[in-house]
Amino acid sequence: MRSWSTFAALLASAVWMAAGPADAQEKTSVKQDVPENVYKGELVSYPGAWSFQLGRACIILVSDKEFEALEDPDKALNLTLTFQKEEASLRQVCERAKAAGQRTLIIAFDHFFSQYRPGQSGPRNLMPDMDEYVQRIAKIGRFAEQYGLGLELSLLTPLEIGKAYTRATGEQGVWMHYREGRRDAATGKYSVQLWQQRIWVNNKGPFKIADAGVRVFAFHEAPINGTPYRAVDPKGIREITDTASVELMEKEAEGKSAVQIRVFGKGRTDVGGLERVLVVQQYKTPEMDYLSPKALPYLKKLIDKYADAGVKLNALYSDEMHIQQDWNYFGHHDHGQFAMRYVSPGLSRTFAQKYGAEYADLAKYMVFFAYGQEDQANDLTAGERISHVMGATPDDARRTELFRSRYYRLLQDGVVELFAAAKRHAEARMGHKLESRAHATWAESPTIDNWRAYGENMFSQAYEYTPNFVWSNTVHQAASACHDYFKWGEFLTGNGNDHAECGWLDRNYVGLALACSTGIINEVPYSYGAHWGMPNAINARRMDLVNVYGAAGSPLFGMVQEMQHRDVSVLMLYPLDLVATEERFGSWMTQYGYANLITQAKLVELGKVEGGAIVLAGRRFTTLMAQFEPLPSARLLAMMGELARAGGRVIWCGPPPTLTAEGEPALAAWSELFGATTKPGHNLGVIAPGRQVAFEGSLKQVAPQTILTDMLVDRIYPLEPATGSEPVARCRGRIIGVRRTLPGGGLCLALGFRPRDDQSASLGREERTLYDILATLGAYDGKGNTETLSRTTPYLFCRFPNGAVAAAPHLRTVEEQWEGGFARNEERDKAAMATITLPDDTLELNSAAVNGHTVTYKGKGSMCFRVDGAGNLIAFAGSQANAITVDGKTTVYADAPIGQLAWAPVPDARRVPGGAVLQAMVYGQGVVRIPDVGLPASVKVHAEGARPGSRGAEVKCERNAGSLAITVGPEAVGRWLYVTPQP
Repeated sequence: MRSWSTFAALLASAVWMAAGPADAQEKTSVKQDVPENVYKGELVSYPGAWSFQLGRACIILVSDKEFEALEDPDKALNLTLTFQKEEASLRQVCERAKAAGQRTLIIAFDHFFSQYRPGQSGPRNLMPDMDEYVQRIAKIGRFAEQYGLGLELSLLTPLEIGKAYTRATGEQGVWMHYREGRRDAATGKYSVQLWQQRIWVNNKGPFKIADAGVRVFAFHEAPINGTPYRAVDPKGIREITDTASVELMEKEAEGKSAVQIRVFGKGRTDVGGLERVLVVQQYKTPEMDYLSPKALPYLKKLIDKYADAGVKLNALYSDEMHIQQDWNYFGHHDHGQFAMRYVSPGLSRTFAQKYGAEYADLAKYMVFFAYGQEDQANDLTAGERISHVMGATPDDARRTELFRSRYYRLLQDGVVELFAAAKRHAEARMGHKLESRAHATWAESPTIDNWRAYGENMFSQAYEYTPNFVWSNTVHQAASACHDYFKWGEFLTGNGNDHAECGWLDRNYVGLALACSTGIINEVPYSYGAHWGMPNAINARRMDLVNVYGAAGSPLFGMVQEMQHRDVSVLMLYPLDLVATEERFGSWMTQYGYANLITQAKLVELGKVEGGAIVLAGRRFTTLMAQFEPLPSARLLAMMGELARAGGRVIWCGPPPTLTAEGEPALAAWSELFGATTKPGHNLGVIAPGRQVAFEGSLKQVAPQTILTDMLVDRIYPLEPATGSEPVARCRGRIIGVRRTLPGGGLCLALGFRPRDDQSASLGREERTLYDILATLGAYDGKGNTETLSRTTPYLFCRFPNGAVAAAPHLRTVEEQWEGGFARNEERDKAAMATITLPDDTLELNSAAVNGHTVTYKGKGSMCFRVDGAGNLIAFAGSQANAITVDGKTTVYADAPIGQLAWAPVPDARRVPGGAVLQAMVYGQGVVRIPDVGLPASVKVHAEGARPGSRGAEVKCERNAGSLAITVGPEAVGRWLYVTPQP
């Protein structure tokens, strides 16, 4: 639940470490000419991602009382963020910030930290869209301006805009909570119990949820034999709300987060023999109607209030940008399912405009979200995960999935585009771009998915869909408009993820791969892959992996990599529609760290085929893989065909599609492309638990794979090869893999199953079917391919667009056996680590072939180097070493292994007149020798002063045999060293 951007800001010294929605909203693709607010030091500047290295002052509030106290700049505030108590006044915070050369003061409410400030949790009465709040902030801002500080406020966040919006517009958020039950067709009697929500608690505090009444619908369902589906004709659903009574099932309700109620009634036999009933409990929530025409004008007016009051914004605090919901992961369900959807009047109106007038009242359509609610049945289906579809044919089942997909997309895109448009208005009023760095959701999949563990550590099991898998939180996130990280990148700058949180270690590196994936398409192309909730020894080792991926790790590695993410050749589609197909499952099929991810919507928006590759954000991907895309857009299928004809590789896993995202037939176009067809049925796939997938033909060298479960993700899909296509995989005697080779050398591979890959060996053995398939197809070619080395050696390797190469020992088999709190208890961590054997952190390469280089090196933890076109070492970062040999050229940069050393040329974008041409940092004393490649004839070295990029004390240096020898004394250890030219 805690954002890396928050963590970095609060602990500034640890920085080392298909169709759019509402027509009423402005499109986020609209650009405006607003300059970046670049910090320029004496010796270097901080544009783009480099600005993330700038520290900032921070005041995190957890109560109205604390906010009110800020009006007295000399009153001490409790600023505690961990177990270590911290107090300071506003004046003291500002004075420290000025002394450190900081220019931004964060003032934000974050309920997460109330756990470290007992007694302060409670409802809020002051919110950022209230005039009183604006006036108070303006006063605080004027005080901070005296110290050269602008503000970073949690202003444009859905969770904090509600009460004043309702007063101004008469609108507010509406949620619908649905519960299915039996109805006696003869008498019309029904009785349904459900948990009525009263209080939600999230990042911005506790909020009361108002009962907006119930609606009741009667309907008929017809079981479809051999399927988990019940057919329901939408036209046959009848409203019988006039029969409903409601009673509270308990005496005391005040202060409870949820109470159980009974909705009951009888009569209305005139509707016919309708034997089922759907109760829809409606809630009014303190938030906006995000798809209302009034929403954007309101936000623009709010921004104008801040600007007119003289508030100087430098950034927007944007942690967890979801709409109103409860933080409780698993504690507000009905019959084990999350049974609530946001259905405001604006959303209903927009949905009907886009998809048909029949959707003008979406309340009755909640029956098509109801999942696993057949608990009143008198047979075994009572415990099954039954869902409803809009008719008795296979096409009706797919049409229902499309309905759910469109709902999630409309909500997600509508919220993002609303706040992105408001942000552009704020930037226009402030006259510069506003950083809004964080991630959208408070929970991730698989991190906060649920496995039955019965006393074992659940996080150590969160690597595979196994029989004890229970439920994914993705449906909770999708209903809260925060499951599409790629879309949220239109608002968030340098957006990232907290996948490795609460103690989960992400040993397959999917969180790191996701960071690199969202990063390259971002306005500031540098996302973070955060981690927290683990002992310091584990934290340090995971940071080595972050450094190697280039996922916002140590700035020492960032400068060698030029603040870019690693490169790969495989691009995989992020399976957003998995949750629309069956809500039990999440947003992952196989956790795989050696590919980039992208949603199909962002791929067709931003990608193009060029020279046998997908070109996306300046990166080239020669292999495109769909993991689970039951509803591909026509544009996606066309792009896949274009890539294959141009010589690229296209891999399709999972169900062959019968319906496009546009609602048109898809199977014919798919079959022509992949050289195979299938016989569509009601079910997606055939169950095959415990069976083996055997490979043949051009994939015969791939080892057999066992199918783990009978769940949707593990279904097999029988295929019929077309003439000229090659069968490459079978299961249960059925062909489930077909390869088609095109005349130009490209190929299309259809795999009717989920190719597993689990380097963590979470089931006691390593699985690498996916990697072996990709490698066999030539997706990872070239001498010393970094993905091949990573998957087959003890080390992780990555390559970068500027030619840098990074490596570190793997951390993939250490099981999570520690508590996952944000603040750490050293004694308990010590006890946990006593039971864990960490692998050696020595990195030893002996004439290793890596990405076209031959490398010899021995050190600790992570290492990164870069050479120029002549093979000269021009940039390096490493620890506990003193030399490196690249392509036969040995650089000895210290007489003995040194704690940590890094250097790199200052890129053109960071240079200032008379400023630095090379930057370095050293942890350790003595003489270090940096190759003087490209350096001016005469230079000086200065340690950084009190302010970022400033000229501090001069450090002794001299030229010596092709090196710049720098004498590092105590005053220069751990400070940036700047090499500047002299006349």
